[in-house]
Amino acid sequence: MNEKKRTLIETGMKLFAQKGFHETSIQEIADNGGVSKGAFYLHFNNKEDLLIHIHQYYYYGLMEEVNRVRKLDLEPKESLAEQIKVLLQTFMNNKEFIIMHMRENVNVHSESSEFLLDIRRHSFRWARSNLLTIYGSSLQRKVIDASILLEGFLHGYVKWLVIDDLLLDLDSLSKFIVRRVDDAILGMMEEAEEAQITPEKIQEHFPQGARKDMEEAVQDILGRMRGKIEYLDIQESQKTDLYSTISVMEQEMENDEPQRVIFQGMLSLFKAYSPFHKDIEEILEFLDIK
Repeated sequence: MNEKKRTLIETGMKLFAQKGFHETSIQEIADNGGVSKGAFYLHFNNKEDLLIHIHQYYYYGLMEEVNRVRKLDLEPKESLAEQIKVLLQTFMNNKEFIIMHMRENVNVHSESSEFLLDIRRHSFRWARSNLLTIYGSSLQRKVIDASILLEGFLHGYVKWLVIDDLLLDLDSLSKFIVRRVDDAILGMMEEAEEAQITPEKIQEHFPQGARKDMEEAVQDILGRMRGKIEYLDIQESQKTDLYSTISVMEQEMENDEPQRVIFQGMLSLFKAYSPFHKDIEEILEFLDIK
């Protein structure tokens, strides 16, 4: 992204937060962004188009911060708490813009619908991936309900922080949310009752989304496995073989119908190394390999 476009995005976000979307003119955005009105149209079709780019800029920047935390060497629950803290802090830093968007009726064109759907999918995948990392494949049948619980806790507290302007210690709150989610999930896993929303129900109503979720979840696990190879106490030639095996599975996941027999053979090469046992279980579960 070039610097002028970035400046206009940041300027638009600031003005929309201060004055409101409808009260801010393109001329004001251009003036404050240091460009002509004509130059504004070189980057954006209209204010609605700028608003979509603001959402993308805001969201992808947020995800970069969350992913940075996920790569730190933290215990799974500690990592989830730190990620939640980043989310809450970002919401607090941009609460004026969030309130503006909730308060005003802003109609954006249809190109935004797929992006907004991707945000919902990514939010769900983020929750599910973290929870499966913590609780393993034993949560698989109820992971959708668990993810909804985690998202529900977050949305509830964001409302109090952003809309009601309640001041809370975000470090304490993020750890509290993880503990309460842990209580709920452990209780849910002890019950014999079937999940409220099973993977089959998601597949039935959102087949493409469910397929995309599964692909990205497996790709995430393969990426995690790739990162562990460097730390194995084995010969470099063996590491090279394992890297190549990961690449084969990553390529296979890009096919419309990944061949399960390939994964059975490839994953068997990792069974000799205990750091990969949980990863293997999760991939087998996602691909429905018995």
